Amino acid sequence: MLISRPFKFLIGPEETEIVVHEEAIASQSAALNTLMRGSMSESTNGLASWKDVDEKTFVRFAQFAYTGDYSVPQMVVINEVVSNQRVDTQPAALDDEPDWSFSSIKKTVKKKGFEHDLAPKETTYTPFKSITYPLLQPRSKFADSCHPAMVKGPRCHIFESLLSHTSLYVLADKWGVKSLKVLTLYKLHENLNMLKLVVEEVPDIVELARYGYSETPHLETGIDDLRELICRYIAANVDMMSKNKAFTDLIEEGGTFVPDLFKHILPRIR
Repeated sequence: MLISRPFKFLIGPEETEIVVHEEAIASQSAALNTLMRGSMSESTNGLASWKDVDEKTFVRFAQFAYTGDYSVPQMVVINEVVSNQRVDTQPAALDDEPDWSFSSIKKTVKKKGFEHDLAPKETTYTPFKSITYPLLQPRSKFADSCHPAMVKGPRCHIFESLLSHTSLYVLADKWGVKSLKVLTLYKLHENLNMLKLVVEEVPDIVELARYGYSETPHLETGIDDLRELICRYIAANVDMMSKNKAFTDLIEEGGTFVPDLFKHILPRIR
């Protein structure tokens, strides 16, 4: 990896220059391999422009490419009790197949020329905390900063931490990095499980839903994994969510979020 050629990325609207080793990024997916080693101009010039990716997201992506994990900012909450208890899920056994397939139930959807695996879906109601995301490759535990964590503060500030996962999910989905997609869902689920939602934090969850739905596709069948995780969390906390006007405003906006959320609320009231 370290002797592969330097490859330059221009990141964000400001085109911040970041240089990485070609092997580290190209090995993450077939699409990235084509971008960096195929017949495209990016490969010839050793240069790619990603204006739709912010600098922090790309740095986390590069960290994942080199180490198998990425650092996340702490959530600042105003709860009286702060719990950083992690919900450990044992990584799934690695397959011999090069596409890091799920070892459990698998459903494949074609989109944008790539195939990606959806997390297993249940037909009956499952408590939010019981959802699991089997990881597709071992994680490098080189730093505590990679584990989601919370601290107390004078006001809540949780969106930045949640966005660190969702923005990476969007990038991984676009470029077909399956193992990173599952890792972001795993860590976002961990973050949300730590959170004892209060009214003041509802706007952050609303912004998470807005971002998740604006940056992910509407599938002809099924639902995008990130959208489903967001809907499941909101459905599990709908009583608290409904106490803040930000949530009612989101419902009034309509869109595909509303029927998706209803499908996850309905099994809880049957």
